Amino acid sequence: MRRLGIIAGAIFLIVVVAVVIFAATFDVNRYRGTIQAQLEKRLGRPVVLGDMGLKLFPPRFRVQNLAIADDPRFSSDAPFVKAQELDVSVKLLPLLHKQVEIDSLSLQRPNVVLIKNSAGVWNFASLGHPSDASSTPPGNQPPPQTTSPNAPPATTQEPPPSTEQQFSLGKLTIQDGQISLLDQQQGKTPSVYDHIDLTLTNFAPNEPFTIDAAVHMAGAGSQEVRVQGKGGPLVREQPAATPFQGTLDLKQVGIADLSKFLNSPALAGTDGVLSGKTNIHSEQGKLTVQGETSIQNTKIKGMELGYPIAAKYDLTDELPADTITIRNMTLKLGPTPLEISGTVNTKPTPAELALNIKANNVSLAEAAKLLAASGVALSQGTVVTGNASINIEARGAANKPALNGTITASNIQMSGKDIAQPIQIPAVTLNLTPSQVQSNPFNMISGGTTLNAQLGVRNYLSPSPIIDATVRAPNAQLPAILSLAKAYGVTALDKVNGAGTMNLDIHAAGPVKSLSKAEIIKALNGSTKIDFNNVKYSGSNLTQQLGSVAGFLNASSAPQNAQGITNILKMTGDIVIRNGIAQTNNLQAQLDIGTIAAIGTANLENEALNMRVTAVLSQTFSQKVGGQSVGGFLKTALANDQGQLVVPALVTGTFSNPKFSPDVQQLAQMKVKGLIPNMDNPASVAGALQNLIGGSKAPAQGQQQPQAEPQQQDNPLQQVMGLFGKKKQQKPEPKQPPK
Repeated sequence: MRRLGIIAGAIFLIVVVAVVIFAATFDVNRYRGTIQAQLEKRLGRPVVLGDMGLKLFPPRFRVQNLAIADDPRFSSDAPFVKAQELDVSVKLLPLLHKQVEIDSLSLQRPNVVLIKNSAGVWNFASLGHPSDASSTPPGNQPPPQTTSPNAPPATTQEPPPSTEQQFSLGKLTIQDGQISLLDQQQGKTPSVYDHIDLTLTNFAPNEPFTIDAAVHMAGAGSQEVRVQGKGGPLVREQPAATPFQGTLDLKQVGIADLSKFLNSPALAGTDGVLSGKTNIHSEQGKLTVQGETSIQNTKIKGMELGYPIAAKYDLTDELPADTITIRNMTLKLGPTPLEISGTVNTKPTPAELALNIKANNVSLAEAAKLLAASGVALSQGTVVTGNASINIEARGAANKPALNGTITASNIQMSGKDIAQPIQIPAVTLNLTPSQVQSNPFNMISGGTTLNAQLGVRNYLSPSPIIDATVRAPNAQLPAILSLAKAYGVTALDKVNGAGTMNLDIHAAGPVKSLSKAEIIKALNGSTKIDFNNVKYSGSNLTQQLGSVAGFLNASSAPQNAQGITNILKMTGDIVIRNGIAQTNNLQAQLDIGTIAAIGTANLENEALNMRVTAVLSQTFSQKVGGQSVGGFLKTALANDQGQLVVPALVTGTFSNPKFSPDVQQLAQMKVKGLIPNMDNPASVAGALQNLIGGSKAPAQGQQQPQAEPQQQDNPLQQVMGLFGKKKQQKPEPKQPPK
């Protein structure tokens, strides 16, 4: 026995030495033509092989710079597959007889180009079918081919390829691959997918195969998308119809990274971490998926939602018809569930919906955060609590579906760090039909203020929907108005706070191009009467602005600690809104330095100002900066007979960033007439401005003023009204009283 062992060991050693000597002396490049021909025969495509080497354990060839040509109907220049390195596993004994039997292929860092032409045919469908290239679909004619002298006559029909000619492999491995996918039915720009690993085993004609494919995306975490399962036989002309049963796993996949990988603009501005498992079953063009997916750390437009989103689904996709049937889907926004069922037809663009959405007594907090993050209805700092029930049918195009059903909400409260007083809505109901959305009259309560509101939108599917909304509030408190503005994302009042009342009667009515905030503002009409006190405006320091216009103030003249802030002791006036433009003829404000009156307009959409203001500075403040001694030589201010300086100015820019400049026209009129407003009667200031721009009421009052009696000219109100209200009269001007 010992001798037998020694003999067996010696024989094994001789075999090993022989194999090593064979591997060291065998030049596999001598067989490059044979191997290349075998690959071309199997694939039915031209193949280019670079430098080759032989490895014995396991027996395989290593090929550098592999290139497999594409079907000439699709591309005659770019190869179908290009790889830096290819390992070809072969059987050793047939190789000794100059026969190559390929068992498996392994590609390192390959580039694969997949093309679906306008006829719906894929470029890989002809793999293993060398004669298929002669069957060219319409619109994809190949370039003219030269005919070999030994080629059979054109009328000879080649027999269909045998099963042995078709491409088959025991195993195909791709490591860190890149796939370029172009669907010419959808566009002309390919999508590129990178860092793909794939293992395909037992791939043969008319046989099932197994697949394990993974995508590793750059970024934090594991970032892996993996598909595993069993499929086949492969349907070459329609690969999507190939039977398959397996799973799709998402492991800590970043939505932003997935968006880059898929080249999908639909996910732009959204981020979060996706995880979940989906069971997939595909048979005869019918794809069924069941599973659960969750999103953690969700961000929309940079705003964190603060709660997870989870989905549990059971749906079917009829691939030939491009119709998705949602048998059951539960979408959870935090603890808030929405039940969705119905169908989605993805063939048209946009997709056609036929969905039912239900939710019973769910919390509004999560839905409100999602709306605020998406820029809809609420500002991002608004926190909403309350309950709602939803029962809606959505039918039609995905971008403008027709709605049917109701939404009822109760115990709604809106608050936030910038909202001075919480806003309450006891109850509201929205009735939805294909022709309109209509709310019942409802109340919004903040502090001691109640706003009565009602909202309606007709023809919302048309290019010009008609809005009909009203908001009324007698004696609304300013803090309540500011809270509402903050809650709904209105920025025009961000730099105002104070107290007082406002009589509000606003109506938005008429056609709009869309239901955006800008279009709704353009439809606003109504009136407000304000009576505010102790208002602080942080958009500008009016004292400094007026001083800059007049040219007499320096840093020591302005009140202390007033940089960029104006304290308004009292503000009154009427504001009329026409098509989103607010106009006033009698706005007055009392400051610690004097009285300011304003007339003009403000665009509520873009906050643009077009105002005329006249400031009458108090005697104390006027004397501080020079009083009558400077009134005679200042070019942008005048002094009246009470020692008060008057500064007329134009205000442009925006409400949050106003720009002041001298009102040369008004200043010239004052100098010509010698009549200058004073603070004894603040109405004189607004009256002067109103008559200057042709106000309708002021001229009538001016016509009632006597013109010849100096005693009446001593009244500043009558002086200013007479100055600007009788411009068209031809009577001689009265003489000025001596100073």
